[in-house]
Amino acid sequence: MESHTRHSYTFHLPERGLAGGTLACSTLAVLKPPITLLLNLQPEVLRGATPYWWVRVAITPLVLVNMSISGILQGFNRVTAATMLISGQALLEIAGTLAVFLGGLGSHETYLRNMGLVTLASAFISACVGLLLVKLLPPPMTSALDERQELLLAEDSASTPLPADVLLHTDEEALVVGPVVAKADSDTSNDNSLMGFLSDGASMLVRSTLLQATFFIALAVASRMGTAALAAHQIVAQLWLLTSYVTDGFAVAGTVLGSRLSHQRLDSTNSSDTRSLQVLCNRILSSGLAIGTFCGFGFFVAEDWLISLFTKADVTIDILHNHLWSLLCVVQPLNSLVFVYDGLLYASQSFAFTRNVMLVGFCLVFCPMITVAQYTVKALWGVWVAKAALNLCRLLGGMYRIHIWWFQTAESLSNGTV
Repeated sequence: MESHTRHSYTFHLPERGLAGGTLACSTLAVLKPPITLLLNLQPEVLRGATPYWWVRVAITPLVLVNMSISGILQGFNRVTAATMLISGQALLEIAGTLAVFLGGLGSHETYLRNMGLVTLASAFISACVGLLLVKLLPPPMTSALDERQELLLAEDSASTPLPADVLLHTDEEALVVGPVVAKADSDTSNDNSLMGFLSDGASMLVRSTLLQATFFIALAVASRMGTAALAAHQIVAQLWLLTSYVTDGFAVAGTVLGSRLSHQRLDSTNSSDTRSLQVLCNRILSSGLAIGTFCGFGFFVAEDWLISLFTKADVTIDILHNHLWSLLCVVQPLNSLVFVYDGLLYASQSFAFTRNVMLVGFCLVFCPMITVAQYTVKALWGVWVAKAALNLCRLLGGMYRIHIWWFQTAESLSNGTV
């Protein structure tokens, strides 16, 4: 009955995503004039960008709905379905974009709008298919965490501590160890769960806001360097994110499988569970590193061909060749590792830690370096050096949290020293 209630509750998550997306639409509509002023776009750019702006605003609710659906499927351990859904949407968008270009569906000023419409259509189709998958693919009847809770409730009412049981509160910088009360008050438990959920959500909101802010600030700085620099910036941005999308499957696998092994580790003192967790992390990280290296090498080898796909303007090509393309190639392994580490951080429920790393990187690394890029370097490659430095900060934080904190905690649990 509880499982059925939980499954029914998940259908409200896309509705909340739709509500949040609608609120975001209204906010973006109101903020269009000041954002346009901040970006300092030239008139010819603004003419083509304005229709595209409104299409992208309309897509926002569907983006949040699709994110909710992806999260639900991952929570249901339907990794293959979630990955296929994301990949299918990407393939639809690629096919539609090629149709716009190769079919000549638009003029110079309407190409952007038409590509936005393609994205809107693919997002709508993905949302419809995703909702159907959520309906047809139920979650497992009992998760490892549910079994743990049932074990606690099955103990006698004498508040007997469980000898080999340790509760790990991953959002704090310490282990909470001690007697586990067998029959906790259900209202208090629900309140604590709600507060924990809200706290984790707030941490991820801060993290995501800061990450998006780095892209927006970088775009604002690039727009002040001229139309050619802005075009080059967008080309790099698309390729920069490409590796992350390719690595997405490994990040999802790290989140889902890492969470499962983490719960098994808490329920057992067997060292093999800890070893399995370490093997999983190492394999996923190795795969992510291999993909990043492959993409970086591919960008290097196909430099002229890739640039020709995006632009024929000599000024833009010169900007891309001036240190910028070399930087793009070198940082791809770094970007892939950061994306995989994000998935593992979610598996370890290190939401507050992820927020703090992003705060430190944004305030102490990205902001100072982007300021230097605008007022001292005055070159586009300086903007992307700031982004690379932020990712390096995130990588170091992820390495510490996973390999030192998480793994050492696992070994302590297995050895019974905690």
